[in-house]
Amino acid sequence: MTETPVRVGIVGCSSMGRSHAEALAAVDGADLVGCADHTAETARSFGETYGCPSYTDHAALLADADLDAVCVCTPNGAHRDIVVDAAADGIDVLCEKPLEITPDRVDDMVAACRDAGVTLACILQRRLFPTMQFAREMVRDGRLGRLVFADVRVKWHRDRSYYDVSSWHGSADLDGGVLFTQALHGIDLLQWVAGDVSRVAGTGDALYHDIDAPDTAALSLRFEGGALGQVSATTATRPQQPISLEFNGTEGTLRVTETGVELFEVNGEQQPVELPEPRPDGPHVAQIRDFVAAVSEGRPPMVSPAAARKGLDIVFAAEVSDSRGEWVSVSSIGGLGNLEDADD
Repeated sequence: MTETPVRVGIVGCSSMGRSHAEALAAVDGADLVGCADHTAETARSFGETYGCPSYTDHAALLADADLDAVCVCTPNGAHRDIVVDAAADGIDVLCEKPLEITPDRVDDMVAACRDAGVTLACILQRRLFPTMQFAREMVRDGRLGRLVFADVRVKWHRDRSYYDVSSWHGSADLDGGVLFTQALHGIDLLQWVAGDVSRVAGTGDALYHDIDAPDTAALSLRFEGGALGQVSATTATRPQQPISLEFNGTEGTLRVTETGVELFEVNGEQQPVELPEPRPDGPHVAQIRDFVAAVSEGRPPMVSPAAARKGLDIVFAAEVSDSRGEWVSVSSIGGLGNLEDADD
């Protein structure tokens, strides 16, 4: 890394912005030099807490703070304009998941950053959980035999207060629903471990909460390797359960949560589990550290737009499927986000 610190700004000063600020404080070679939030008191309080100038307009932050990079921590459907404006100013971008909530808006972001020659990275830090890295290694190495089935269950509960405290939660234009806000990490992990998805059939609805976007969704998947899969996602059930992924092959089964391996059996015998060492500062800090290093070293980040879009395109295909009542090819979603090579 260069000796000059990477000057970083944060747009969006609520809980996720604070998580980024705390992470940046733990990363050598990064300086938080400005923040912006459309709510003046939120921006002011954030700036006082973390010792940086505050703005109520992201454009002013980009223009005044002499940034090298910016973390975009606003609601899901408010990412596009910030990313496009940052790219126009030659500023590298670390965007919280999801990149955006429509294919066209994602394409705009990817094109702007590509044309400006700046880095665009997406936070998908749960790929760094030891259990998920173990699952990827076991499935990709063929320890389960030929993969037959893979599924993820995101069965959470959100009280009414969750949607009342933040007006964007549950909105169609800023949140997008359970698949974008709660389940995308699980969907990303499913395809990251099991491989690319070719077709999707899905449906969703608001079955419990009085909101504009789905709080519950069910997807059927066909993987490019031939396996079938399912996604179950909700914020409407009790009790809240940890995200759980299961992979079933012709020789065995592996079931994992984010914190442990619940089942690993091959040919009728339980298998030993040797997990990778966890990241000392946690996966969120580790991915932000990787982004800062990528900016300093001029290399690709851990999660490129194309890699981030693989899970997101499953969600986009599910929305199209729901509207048409038929299976939808993930490749038909297309877009500039898929032009870049992405092995992960």
